[in-house]
Amino acid sequence: MAKGRTLWEMLLDKIRGPIEFQYYNPLHARVGSAVTLDELEWRDFNFFVLSIHEYKRTIGPQEFRFVDYALLARPLGCAKILVRLRLMPVDDPEQAGAGHDVLLLRLDDDRPYDKGLHNVVNDGTKKFQVVEDDKVQAEYERINDLSTPYQAEVTTVRDVNLDKHVTRDEIEKRRVEYWDYGREIKDEAGQPRREFLFVEMDSENGWFQIWKGMEIDPKRVVIY
Repeated sequence: MAKGRTLWEMLLDKIRGPIEFQYYNPLHARVGSAVTLDELEWRDFNFFVLSIHEYKRTIGPQEFRFVDYALLARPLGCAKILVRLRLMPVDDPEQAGAGHDVLLLRLDDDRPYDKGLHNVVNDGTKKFQVVEDDKVQAEYERINDLSTPYQAEVTTVRDVNLDKHVTRDEIEKRRVEYWDYGREIKDEAGQPRREFLFVEMDSENGWFQIWKGMEIDPKRVVIY
């Protein structure tokens, strides 16, 4: 539970600005900010930013960062909806026409350490198969033809005590390994689209999460 803040801490926070802006946060979102997604499946839901997750990878002397915005909606009479908006910087923003690829992800699996799953992502084939009733329903391939996981430090910014103000002692850090996959599918109009799948493992306790989703147009995301 978050403890009270000293006067000195409050003065420092005022000088530095909101905690959320002190991490990689290209949307300048605050925890609690309202978000709308102008996509057919999501446009009727009122989302808000539940937490912000900064991922930092260090490769040689360089740091690479991207961010997940955890979005929550609580529709009346329905179960709550949790998605992640992932912003990944592109190598050449001028050529791409935007500074980030934007992915909308949903949690596909959430489980304690699973040796079988760990063996799958490390088996060297660079493929991830979804098998049901002994049949392969979907097959994904590692992005950029990698065979090893990424190592990342994840900083999570959230309002733990729900006082509508994030303080430094509410920041959490952990290390993860993750594997990124993709495949080509057809949308309802028969046009090709890229579907992404991420397998993430907590480096300390081995907890696995699998996130799956599609790229969306950044112009369809509005934050208030």
